[in-house]
Amino acid sequence: MTTQTKKVFDDLADYLRFCKVFGHPYNEAALYDTENTTYQQYRLLKDGKRISNNWMRDAKLCGANIFGPRSY
Repeated sequence: MTTQTKKVFDDLADYLRFCKVFGHPYNEAALYDTENTTYQQYRLLKDGKRISNNWMRDAKLCGANIFGPRSY
């Protein structure tokens, strides 16, 4: 396997992990597509910028407690 091929597979694995952690839709075809908003968010994260976490955003919209049960 060439180094370029290995880089593509490593980038795909990293992109999948990003999508799972931050709650973005995963599409292999979006990798390296600068017009795709999910890939843009991925690049922002890789460049050290803050991005939104879709899991937390959705939990706030639904009123869900994602940090576990409340203890009173």
